[in-house]
Amino acid sequence: MILVKAACEVCGSPLKAGPNKVEIDGAIMIVCSNCVKLGRPVGGPLVRDARPTPIQSAFRSASSSSGSSAPELEVDPEYNLKIRQAREKLGLSQEDLGRMLNEKPSVIRLVESKKLKPDLALTRKFMHYLKVNLLVPLSELEGRGTGI
Repeated sequence: MILVKAACEVCGSPLKAGPNKVEIDGAIMIVCSNCVKLGRPVGGPLVRDARPTPIQSAFRSASSSSGSSAPELEVDPEYNLKIRQAREKLGLSQEDLGRMLNEKPSVIRLVESKKLKPDLALTRKFMHYLKVNLLVPLSELEGRGTGI
């Protein structure tokens, strides 16, 4: 039997203290005590639906190396443009977005200039706060080709 430690659905940090159930933008999430301020606390027992959400499935398949039938996902090659456009659409500066994600503004600048490819945890933060999908199936990337 494999035991999996629970992680915050917003920042990904391990849930050391008791998990908190909050509503963030209409979604009920299990979060750490640091992220509880991002939403409205929701009462009731912490009963999880056995079915994973599409985002949870995507992250599990992207992070697992097993030969499952689920498509493997990779960060979209145009992540920098999607992030910048979504940030500008929300009227946020790079500094504002950095504060929201708890990242330095220099990290946001490096990602938007494509000098830094975000890891899975940072990609998850961008996806959550900017409401943009940054993961694409690996098979789709292979099908694009280079055009050279």
